Amino acid sequence: MVFGFNLLQWIVDRLTDALNALSGPIAPLVNLISSTPLEFTTQNAIVIAGWRTMTTVADVLLGLFIVIGAIQIMYGDTTGSLRMPLGQFVGKALLTAILIHLSALIGEQLLVLNNLLCGLVTANVQNFVQGVNNGQLFNNGQIIVLTIVMTIVFGIGLFRVIFQAIKRVIRFNLLFVLSGPAFLTSFHPATAPVFSGWIRLYIVTIFEQFIQFLTLGLGLQFLIATKQTGLTGFILAIAMLNLTAEIPALLARFGAAAGGQGGGLGSLLNTAIKAAVLLA
Repeated sequence: MVFGFNLLQWIVDRLTDALNALSGPIAPLVNLISSTPLEFTTQNAIVIAGWRTMTTVADVLLGLFIVIGAIQIMYGDTTGSLRMPLGQFVGKALLTAILIHLSALIGEQLLVLNNLLCGLVTANVQNFVQGVNNGQLFNNGQIIVLTIVMTIVFGIGLFRVIFQAIKRVIRFNLLFVLSGPAFLTSFHPATAPVFSGWIRLYIVTIFEQFIQFLTLGLGLQFLIATKQTGLTGFILAIAMLNLTAEIPALLARFGAAAGGQGGGLGSLLNTAIKAAVLLA
């Protein structure tokens, strides 16, 4: 305090005013960190219209592949050359057609599962808060104080995570719209690597949010518990909160590493098709 002026209090007051002014406009964007609204993704009219268009394209191409495959089978029977067994060909075509038309349902259910997992993280954080706050959730004053501390600790990383959440929704929508043609590429061995790459990116994009939000939740718990853990807990909280923004890059490396270990999910799908044909 200098000549009756408390610099620290002035900074806190200015941060409080700024947070109160921003809380309304950016609240929907902050919520994207903890959940992915279906109205912005699988239940959005524009996204669904794009998915239907690409599904129609996939149906046309599948029909073309079936015609070409049938011609190859007949030619192989005539000349005695190697060709795909008829039962395997029919089973593969049927399964591909089913997956193309179920791709929207599959994507939505995976997204719902991700939101449920994020909900478990939220419940865990709330239970922890109640445990350290005499059985009560934080009031508005405590939330503002925690937000100020997070802003100081997290810095611009919080805005980075928000933009990552926005990019994740956009990336999911693109992959979701292309899910029909993506399942189509599993039909032929020559295009199966395309499907394998798409499905890895699709799964990582969906569940990246859960891993990131889980890291953020653990960081918040460390931050709240600094009274019990002291400087060590505070440093762990800083590391955990800032690690949150690094999760997408870490998962991208994981997906690339998984892609270099063989046929991936494309091979798994082919194995499932062969098993279904043998059991038929």
